[in-house]
Amino acid sequence: MATTTPQDKTPQDTTPQPDAGTPAATPATPPRRGRPVDVALGQRILDHTLQQLAAAGYSNLEIESIAAAASCSKTTIYRRWGSKGKLVAAAIASEYPGSTVIDNGNLLDDILQHVTEGPSLLTFGRLPAVAWTAMLDPEVSAALREAVLNERDSVADEFIAKAIERGELPADADGRTIVHTALGLGLYRRYVSDNEPLPQETLRQVLTALIASPPRVARPGK
Repeated sequence: MATTTPQDKTPQDTTPQPDAGTPAATPATPPRRGRPVDVALGQRILDHTLQQLAAAGYSNLEIESIAAAASCSKTTIYRRWGSKGKLVAAAIASEYPGSTVIDNGNLLDDILQHVTEGPSLLTFGRLPAVAWTAMLDPEVSAALREAVLNERDSVADEFIAKAIERGELPADADGRTIVHTALGLGLYRRYVSDNEPLPQETLRQVLTALIASPPRVARPGK
């Protein structure tokens, strides 16, 4: 009769094995590090930035004064926004309510709504024309373009495309230039020449002429 040695008695592995159709367990998500964003403090900093921008102007704006008014450190401000220019851009953008989809069925009314529905873009709410002085800083203008102006251009692109589909504009019409002309004229009349809003009827006449004979997108080599 064969004898059994200790080596022959290999214990069986009783560890439960996952079923072939059961996905392997994923490791637990590590906890997030760092302090949570203090929304109330952030808004307080933006509010004091707007107040001091209106009172002192962009060139005289001091991060130290904003930090003191908001009861926080300069480090807190720089950690969140990185620079004075980006802070000011964020403060100005906080006054802008955001764009909405525009579709009145005709281009003239679409542009009129686009130009006139955003008074915060033209006057920046609590800020006078000093906001436009701040925008002369390349960092401020670049940050505002990303936060506000690109969104508005996208909205305009949508209703311009619909106007082309309806046959109101030729396919090579430069619709953005029409919209920007209306905005620029309104801003010039408001802050440079007349210090008064552009009359609605004047704007309507200008837009009617531009839509009837629109500028065209420049072709390569032209």
